[in-house]
Amino acid sequence: MPFNRRKFLQLAGEGAAGIALFKWTNFPSSLRSNHQTEEPSGSFDPWLEIDLNYMAWNISQLRKFTGGKPIMAVIKGNAYGHGLVGVGRFLEKLEVAGLMVGKYSEALKLREEGVKCPILNIGPFSQQEAEEIVRLGISQSVYSDRVEYLIAAARRQGKRARIHLKIDSGLGRVGIPYYRALPLVEKVASADELLIDGAFTTFSEDGEFDREQLKRFLQFYQEAASKGIHLGSRHAASSAAILFLPQAHLDMVRPGIMIYGHYPSVEAQQERKVELKPILQLKTKVIYVKELRPGDSVSYHREYIAQKKEMIATLPIGYTDGYPPQVAGKAEVLIKGLRFPLVSRITANHMTINLQGRKDINIGEEVVLIGTQGKLELTAEEVADWAEISIYKLLCGMSPLLPRVYIYKTQ
Repeated sequence: MPFNRRKFLQLAGEGAAGIALFKWTNFPSSLRSNHQTEEPSGSFDPWLEIDLNYMAWNISQLRKFTGGKPIMAVIKGNAYGHGLVGVGRFLEKLEVAGLMVGKYSEALKLREEGVKCPILNIGPFSQQEAEEIVRLGISQSVYSDRVEYLIAAARRQGKRARIHLKIDSGLGRVGIPYYRALPLVEKVASADELLIDGAFTTFSEDGEFDREQLKRFLQFYQEAASKGIHLGSRHAASSAAILFLPQAHLDMVRPGIMIYGHYPSVEAQQERKVELKPILQLKTKVIYVKELRPGDSVSYHREYIAQKKEMIATLPIGYTDGYPPQVAGKAEVLIKGLRFPLVSRITANHMTINLQGRKDINIGEEVVLIGTQGKLELTAEEVADWAEISIYKLLCGMSPLLPRVYIYKTQ
């Protein structure tokens, strides 16, 4: 049976949770190149390709830069758009110290899909959810009297609930303020039903104030230690602090955006203290090609009107897939290793491309919206700049319904 792209996407799994780890040698030559050579017989739905070898590279570079500090990998927000379960499973294989999620539902999904490594939920939880948190061995962020729910659930199950104490050192979002955290800490430490895995804080990413926050956090930790209370692993450094505040590496680091091959700021990208490789490519196919006559229009309200004969291609991807609509008039895509500009606005499920007179582009031609093709590259940062949004918003905005195709080259 010939191997076409439809079979490829089916093997990779449908939806955000799909994952396939392939040996590269199993891939036909048409999938190893940057050019589509197959007939247009597969699915025309857009998809994301996730290179797990690049993720392994990024993790290795982070370990090298931090001197081998344990990594609590942040995979909240559907792993920054890269697919919660697929990324979580692979990071477990890389033996990270744990996975941090932002919602109880994310932690539950990982456990349901067989991920066994430590998981820290920094999001809120209800009394009912406390039962499952304890049962599944999920570590829960606590900073209020809601810890009582975990104590009660652990007592009923005859287990110990795992927790990380969230200390607010100045961000002001959630967490118990550092200057009045000790009473809660003493209460937690005295509960036999609880096991303290760690204590953490979150920086405001304001240079000098981050240093003050670190000072506050460490003073709190020392105050607890002076009373004989051991709070487990200290962690504070997200991607920005990993690069710019090395004294905050402490016992464990919490990289997020860097795992996926991107930098937390323009400054970080320019300095490139750690060499990263973006792991995501966004692709689709041409579904229609036509020639416009002078005066013919494209899209709603006749937004684009041809001034001369022009070749136009329609792509089956739009803002419902997560591609930012505000890039109209600025964005480009790659076809046959060349850049082509968008024309008119991006709609829910379509965009149109000016083929600049080329007549050798046919239905089924592969199109790259983020990634590489031939010798050219369209970076996610470039697309984010066109849209005037952060790289975080662009990646996290990728629709969870887009198929995620995970590619892994074994040695």
